Amino acid sequence: MHRSKLFRILLFLVAGILIFIYIYKDLKFSKIQNAVSTLHYEWIVLSGVFGLLSHFIRALRWNLLIEPLSHRPRVYNTYLSVLVLYLFNILIPRGGEVARCSVITRYEKIPFTKLLGTVVSERLADLVTFLLIVGVLLAWDMSYFRRLINNNQHLSWDIGAVGTGGLIAVGIMAIVIVALVVIFKRSSSGSKFRSVVFKLLGQFREGVQTIRGSRNKWLFILYTFLIIFLWLMMLYVVFFAYEPTSHLTFSTAVITFAISSFAFLLPIQAGLGAWHFIVIQCLFLFGVDMDHGAVFALVAHTFTNLVFLAAGTLAFMLLPVVNQRRVKKLSFKEMAAREEETPQTPWPAEESDHSNKTID
Repeated sequence: MHRSKLFRILLFLVAGILIFIYIYKDLKFSKIQNAVSTLHYEWIVLSGVFGLLSHFIRALRWNLLIEPLSHRPRVYNTYLSVLVLYLFNILIPRGGEVARCSVITRYEKIPFTKLLGTVVSERLADLVTFLLIVGVLLAWDMSYFRRLINNNQHLSWDIGAVGTGGLIAVGIMAIVIVALVVIFKRSSSGSKFRSVVFKLLGQFREGVQTIRGSRNKWLFILYTFLIIFLWLMMLYVVFFAYEPTSHLTFSTAVITFAISSFAFLLPIQAGLGAWHFIVIQCLFLFGVDMDHGAVFALVAHTFTNLVFLAAGTLAFMLLPVVNQRRVKKLSFKEMAAREEETPQTPWPAEESDHSNKTID
């Protein structure tokens, strides 16, 4: 990994840790101990089930996007790769997308750039759906958003900083693209560089256009809404695991889920610190005091990421095992098929003593 990239990852991780420390520095450890001992863990388990189910739906949706590329990856490979995605996202911001594409490229022999194009399509679909939900919430009742900003004036500065950071990132990307175009134009028409660029761009474009070529667009839309609904349910059911939040309604979960999702715009591992802060502020708007909100955010975030860490690690270990077994199984079948296709050479007839005898 490049040093500058590693430095940036560590920088954002430190920022998340500092935010986390700032939030919980005044919270007594006894309150956390008491909460952990009185949690209704059946709701925590149900939240984990919803999370793993959402990953399975995401794998099915990804297969819909890959099929137009004339490939049909096995569902267990795409599912395990999605679990690996969330494992790497916890460790490296945005690293999960590269990890899951690498997994499928290795075990399904599908070009990486094509897969990366499908990921772009997938994320665009998620973004459009999420913005649609936020738009509906704003049209329904904007007072919660106003109160959240009024109670935390610095949030407007943070949102502005995210926007400015996005503009800077777009500017850097534009400069890089212009530089590549200049290099591309100056290179000879028959150069290896031009041929590689054409190939990669073609594969990427093919991957991005897979939504249009999907065999069932309505099923793709259904999968997209199911994924987001299951993520919402992950948060909602944890309300019932903790007594001070057990009275909160489904609409509270929808608003908290929508607003807290903005924390993941920041390149911080698993939204550490930022997600906790926004959830605490949202719950405060609905009558949950800061300490109880802090405990809830800690419980929800910790157990969710523990589930993803465990599932992702297991998936990472299972991938070579299940694919090795498949290779052995296919090798046996191929050997059997070749044996059937190979014409059998008859054994030479044994010459008897009578064959050498002449008949008088």
